[in-house]
Amino acid sequence: MIKEIKSIPLAAFLSRLGHEPAVRKGTRLWYKSPLRQEQTPSLKVDTAINCWYDFGLGKGGNIIDLASELYLSTDLRYLMRCIANNYPVPSVQTAASSFAPRHSAPGMERFEVVPLEHRALVAYLQERGIPAHIATANCKEAHYSVSGKPYFAVAFENVNGDWELRNRYFKGCRGRKDISYLPWSRDGPSTECAVFEGLIDYLSAIALDIISGADAIILNSVVNVNKVVPYLRNYTVINCYLDNDNAGQTALAELTAIYGSTVIDRSTLYSEFNDLNDFLVNQSSTIQQNK
Repeated sequence: MIKEIKSIPLAAFLSRLGHEPAVRKGTRLWYKSPLRQEQTPSLKVDTAINCWYDFGLGKGGNIIDLASELYLSTDLRYLMRCIANNYPVPSVQTAASSFAPRHSAPGMERFEVVPLEHRALVAYLQERGIPAHIATANCKEAHYSVSGKPYFAVAFENVNGDWELRNRYFKGCRGRKDISYLPWSRDGPSTECAVFEGLIDYLSAIALDIISGADAIILNSVVNVNKVVPYLRNYTVINCYLDNDNAGQTALAELTAIYGSTVIDRSTLYSEFNDLNDFLVNQSSTIQQNK
């Protein structure tokens, strides 16, 4: 069974998580590391031997080693379930389903959520073009420890009541990964909904003031696209701000197949960039240079 898990193509697994290679050189694929925010791809996958190496982290290995970094755990059973949840290999899923589900990644202890105030986290979001007042109004701050070492991250709640976590070096989840649903008003749903792949793109839309009055859904991973179907059926307009890559376009196609002309591809706004946040950062940089 371990052998079958290790045979899962790393490129296909990363694609299911919403990560596509930025550069292809034969059997070597270069990615912006999913383990942190970066502009220059530093994670290499060699498809010939199905192994990865993150030059920024100084670590590499097989799919289990990658899952260990992604989900902050060394518990093999937990990692098998995480892999099976994202890549449907029947025998792996059957085996993983026999393990008792865990509420959160093993080793993530003393988890506490407080208002977002930490200067390093606010600065991290500001570097991504998100003003401090938008960051603090829409995000929380999580403190936790792994193997006795303290960590902190920007925290954002999903529909399970679990937490999506982000900081300069880490991108993951505490608990069960799912979508985040954000009604614009408590008085009732809007007729429009905006769909984003991740938290940073959602915050970017607020900073750009392009979704005022619309409800919002954050996928938190393109593998969750099927989970939005019950939430979208009553909207007359579904604005999709998805990434300009294969994973984003596949998710857009899946939603269009269900909702037809109700779905509007808003990625044309940032057609020269990978995602909405890249567009925002570039725009902010241009404004600063022109001052």
